[in-house]
Amino acid sequence: MIQFLKFVILLLISSSLFGCSSTSDKTEKITAPIEKDQDLSIIETTDVHYFAPSLTDNGAAFKQYVAAGDGKQLAYSDEITDAFLEDVEAKKTDVLIISGDLTNNGEKTSHEELAKKLAQVEKAGTQVFVVPGNHDINNPWARKFEKDKQLPTDTITPTDFSKIYGDFGYKDAISSDDFSLSYLAAPSSKVWLLMLDTAIYKTNMQQGTPTTEGGLTTGTLDWVKECSTLAEKNGAKLIPVMHHNLTNHSDVIQRGFTINYNQQVIDTLTAGNMEFSLSGHIHTQNIRTAKSTDGKEITDIVTNALSVYPHKYGNITYSAKNKNFTYQSQKLDIESWAKEHGKTDKNLLNFDQFDYDTFYNSGYDKAIMDLMTSDAYKTYSQSDKEKMADTMGLNNMYFFAGTAPPKSAGMALWDSAPNSFLKDYVLSTSNPPKNSNDYYVSP
Repeated sequence: MIQFLKFVILLLISSSLFGCSSTSDKTEKITAPIEKDQDLSIIETTDVHYFAPSLTDNGAAFKQYVAAGDGKQLAYSDEITDAFLEDVEAKKTDVLIISGDLTNNGEKTSHEELAKKLAQVEKAGTQVFVVPGNHDINNPWARKFEKDKQLPTDTITPTDFSKIYGDFGYKDAISSDDFSLSYLAAPSSKVWLLMLDTAIYKTNMQQGTPTTEGGLTTGTLDWVKECSTLAEKNGAKLIPVMHHNLTNHSDVIQRGFTINYNQQVIDTLTAGNMEFSLSGHIHTQNIRTAKSTDGKEITDIVTNALSVYPHKYGNITYSAKNKNFTYQSQKLDIESWAKEHGKTDKNLLNFDQFDYDTFYNSGYDKAIMDLMTSDAYKTYSQSDKEKMADTMGLNNMYFFAGTAPPKSAGMALWDSAPNSFLKDYVLSTSNPPKNSNDYYVSP
């Protein structure tokens, strides 16, 4: 992070070098890079899933891996990331936040290459802050691809993560949690970031798979309370940022995505007067509000994964005059970037259509396979199955984009279909919450 960030302790803190103090007779004055109470521009992205080009020869194994995946445009990871970071620089953004899953599966090379790109963003004048996601650390799935083979490649430890991304939050943190890679940062005197590491990765290597679910320990929640007190003493608004979702953003996809014991987390954040949080993980564009046990509200803003259709990121503006925040999602224009940079790949030059077709087909193919092989649908005609698969493809796309899907002929068929997870998912995506792409946070 920008090196002139520093903090000044007016009275000695006896707890630890970086610990927040909740003792009422001790006052800490923080000096931030942006010291005056002025407007602040923030861009937030999540689930970049960056994959270093050097880890693949784009052969048979890689193509099969991408085709069997969850819709990530992994073959164009480098181009998508470059197009996004160029947008950040062009807007002269004050702050860039990345809320986890920086890499595809925690490959050391991917982390190192992404860090080099982020260093260029900071040189252009933007402060960068990151936290890990469930894919980033101790990931036994870290792979490289050669011809028809997937081969193991180095992953990283928690210590590695804090070193590789030291300039992007960790070295100049106001406070660091003893129990996780969480930290407190002050990009400006009036807006602070509570960067929460919700990933669980200690047993990944033993179990042979990355842990999907996330949580915060009691010790970390106590640290959050201390940081809330410090922010209040300095008259700063605190924005919590995490990878896992604070509340449910789907009626059927919750386990492993909503943070464990989320009510305790909600209560802790609202007690610290935090009005909204930023998260990712579920890959969709979605905004929902949760309530604490004493009735306070906090809104969890989930930004669409940068690596997945339609590749949105969040624009957040703090108004010094009105003391409030606005959030608005924006689609990354990869096609225009490709043309401006003289790319010759037809998929990049026609990326909007290519991306649409790829993601639609992913949902359609999964549905048609289920409909064709399940005994529950053996009496359905081929035409009806195709209509239902079309509805799944469309609903899935629009759910990820955070907008209502168009009417389709298959919806009535799903309404009367036998009960299944796929039916529940299609029905749940037919009516997304209103205003999933923009939000206004009053003072």
